[in-house]
Amino acid sequence: MQVRKQAFSSIEIMRFLIPSALGVLFFLVPFPQDGTFNTVLGIVIDWGKEALKPILVVTAMTLVVASAIITIYASLFKPSFIMKSQFFKDLFVVSPLWSISRILGAIFSVMVYYKIGPEAIWSMDTGGTPVLVLAPSLLVIFSVLAAAVSLLTDFGLMEYVGTLARPLMHPLFTLPGRSAIDTLASWLGSSSVGVVITTRLHDEGYYSDREAAIISTSFSILSVAYIYVMADFVGLPNMYFQILITIYAVSFILAILAPRFWPLKGIPDSYSGRSGKQRPEAEIPPDHTLHSWALKTAVERAKKEGIHTVIRTCYQTFCFLIVSTMPLVISWGTIVLIIATYTPIFQWISLPFAYMLELVKIPEAYKVAPAFVLAFADQFLAAVIGATCTTVAAKFMCACISATGLIYMTEIGVLILNSSIPLDFPKLTAIYFMRAVLSVFLLAPFVWLFC
Repeated sequence: MQVRKQAFSSIEIMRFLIPSALGVLFFLVPFPQDGTFNTVLGIVIDWGKEALKPILVVTAMTLVVASAIITIYASLFKPSFIMKSQFFKDLFVVSPLWSISRILGAIFSVMVYYKIGPEAIWSMDTGGTPVLVLAPSLLVIFSVLAAAVSLLTDFGLMEYVGTLARPLMHPLFTLPGRSAIDTLASWLGSSSVGVVITTRLHDEGYYSDREAAIISTSFSILSVAYIYVMADFVGLPNMYFQILITIYAVSFILAILAPRFWPLKGIPDSYSGRSGKQRPEAEIPPDHTLHSWALKTAVERAKKEGIHTVIRTCYQTFCFLIVSTMPLVISWGTIVLIIATYTPIFQWISLPFAYMLELVKIPEAYKVAPAFVLAFADQFLAAVIGATCTTVAAKFMCACISATGLIYMTEIGVLILNSSIPLDFPKLTAIYFMRAVLSVFLLAPFVWLFC
């Protein structure tokens, strides 16, 4: 059969290639930096954190307090300038749960910054971490992400990579080909980047509920650079590459297994995102090759977009992340860390993991076990446990579970719960502990090999 020739001008092709190449360069291409690798996204974020360090905490607190005040005002008085805009209406007129979460985020921010009230709230073991560490960091991440994410999602790259990846993504992960790009964005850029991209594409109808749930809970892995931070934190910077290989290998296996079990398997292929409609991947016509159809869909998408797309995506993404996500990271993160610090609940829950770790011959099993539970609250907590261990195998295990558990509530969990993806807290809990249990047995052979 004769293959149809493409009839695109060089300008049309460049309109796809240039923004997409910049997006790939920014988000996905690793560069050597200080003995490890980082992306341009990570380098810019690191620079922003350092350059803006004196004002980040105050700025984050101000934005969180402002989001709470506007939410209260919008919910009570429903002003016309908000109600006439569907975007701002969805942003500020929210359910009582999200309103309370934003208000608590504002209250905790002020209490921690000014050290008001009991130390159990404002200490670095509890509220100090989300308010003074996570929120300022997320402010920079969200700002840089909002400015550049359009290059990755709006100018044809999703369509191009998605079409080429079809033969791999569906049989392995039961996902559409376009999911390959935000998978790579997570692995090489930032786990929160992957969830934000997935949420946005789900809202626009590119992913079904099931597909978005699988992608956000199976591929939002800590970035290459962040894994180095974890390796260094537990005291194994010299084993960074062994830890990296182990995390990605185990995560790959988990990504194959998880969609085939409850609760991910039971989520329907419906479209409940904000667009309320489906944008299916078109079937490849018989007179096109895989590559020619990939190029056609990419160029046609890019032809519809321009600078207005970048500006719209930038301000909408930034507003959504700052108003909806940052207050929840602070409010929920503080509550979870208070429970972890001042109650024995996590120690009790971790006993089954201690028995499993003993079964696979991991040293310091009872000391390592809480890491498999605390990583659900925050990945840093698993690394903290690892830093207190004395054996290399125990440290190695803690560094790995900080990533392979994937769903930590202080960031990824909050992002998912605050999205239109139909995953509630019980389902996220079930998915995390399924991953954690499987991780014990999947990580063990790598510990035996490398330690």
